[in-house]
Parts: sequence; C-alpha cells; structure tokens
Amino acid sequence: MRKQPHQARARQRVDALIDAAAQEIADRGLLETTTNHIAARAGVSIGSLYQYFEDKNDLVTMLVRRLSSEIAEAAQATLATSIAADVHTVVRQLLGTALNMVDERPALYLELTRNWQMQGTLTVIESLETHLMDAWGRYLLHHHDELAVTNLPAALFVVINSTLFTIMRYLSLPDPGFNRNELIDALSDMIASYARSAWGRNPDTNTVAD
Repeated sequence: MRKQPHQARARQRVDALIDAAAQEIADRGLLETTTNHIAARAGVSIGSLYQYFEDKNDLVTMLVRRLSSEIAEAAQATLATSIAADVHTVVRQLLGTALNMVDERPALYLELTRNWQMQGTLTVIESLETHLMDAWGRYLLHHHDELAVTNLPAALFVVINSTLFTIMRYLSLPDPGFNRNELIDALSDMIASYARSAWGRNPDTNTVAD
C-alpha cells in the first residue's frame, strides 16, 4: 500500500475500495476491471484511490490477502474445535470450511484462481501456508501419542501445498469431471493415507508404523 490508513474514516475508505474491487472483479473479470471502475463502485474519487494504492495490482493484492486471512482464520477455528478428531475427519471439515467460503463468492474466487500467478498472489499463498502450518502443528502436538512426524516442515509443506493447488486447479476448470464431494473424498483419503503411512505410530511398540 502507498499509505496506511490511521483514522477511522480513512480505514472505512480503504475497506470500501477493497470491497469494490471484489465486486468489480466478480462482475467484470480481473483483466477488464480498472481503478476507475473500482473508485466509481466505492463512491470515491480516483485521486482518493491513489492516495492509498499504487495501482490495480496493489489493490488486488490487498484483496487477496484479506481473503486468505479469512480462510486461514476459519481453518484455524475448525482445527481448534476438531482437535480431538482423526486426520480424515479433520481434513474433511477443513475442506468443507474452505469450499463453503468459496461458495459465498464463487465468481470472485473463480476469477482470482484463474489468475493465481498474478503479482503478489504467491506471497499471499506463502502467508496462508504459514498460518496452516501453525494450526496443523498444534493438531499434531495434541496427537503426539499416536502420530509421529520425523520431518514436520516437509510433511506439512507437502500436505498443505498439494491441497491448496489441487483446490485451485479444481476451481479454475469449467468442468473438472467430478463434483465437490468427490474432491473432498479424494483429498481426505489421500492425506489420511499419507498420515497413516508416514506419521502413524504402532500402538504396541510406540514406533513409527511401516
């Protein structure tokens, strides 16, 4: 951002611009949306927009960061309430939480997913990855008696990124050939199988299972 809003009115203006960007992108598409469209939708002058944002990419990056933060918070809340559940159940609940949020604004998420390579998006994915690693780390600590991870960073990197990019790929296709429930089933089975083979302890010997 060009300028951080400190006063309440300024924060409201920035929020209105981010909301307007989301609405314009959903309606027009990312490439067709301009800063003039966004300013008009927000009811502010173009000069006011440029007080806070360098350009459209800067504004879209802030929008994606906000969406990613909302998803991360929802995922952390889901893990916190499901911390005693098995891996398969937790994965299903996490995927359901994320896809429910997508369902609330499908046109926006679809358009952003199709343009995920845009400037700033990878940085946001890294931030989301960090939030999810922290949450999963707490889950695995809670289950340390039955789950043993010899290389936690690598294991979580594989699980989180394979899930993120599978979902992004699914959302970007007009007809992937299967539905949302089948996607959730396949990802849940894959991650649970990986957890059993790579993380599971043998309850009798307290060693990592083969």
